[in-house]
Amino acid sequence: MKKSIIAIFIFIAVTAFGFWFLGRGSAPVSEQAHVQKSTHTSEDALSVIVMKDDGYIPSRITIKKGTIVYFKNQGKDDRWPASNIHPTHEIYPEFDSQKPLVPGSEWSFAFDKTGTWYFHDHLSPEITGSIIVE
Repeated sequence: MKKSIIAIFIFIAVTAFGFWFLGRGSAPVSEQAHVQKSTHTSEDALSVIVMKDDGYIPSRITIKKGTIVYFKNQGKDDRWPASNIHPTHEIYPEFDSQKPLVPGSEWSFAFDKTGTWYFHDHLSPEITGSIIVE
């Protein structure tokens, strides 16, 4: 009898820990805003920028030339990542998804030019970010 009670207690503890661990990826908007301001440095050949309803996460990254950046739309609205200047995207014209990305979709771009590349959401140009390519 005591073994089954202990087993139930362990099961409940493990389940509670699992829910806590899975739930910590869904930060409140105030915490997301803090995360957006962080800088990510990529040592890999790829990097990910998540597009949420309130901005890019992270909004600034530093990568090496040739790195592929994946833009993943995890918001509820369409997103359209593109280089500045809005609306023409002339600074780095190749860096433009050319169409809206629906929620759940992604687009990737390989950065082959060094420099600091500012970008925005073509559909909501107040949402911005920057990519430093070394």
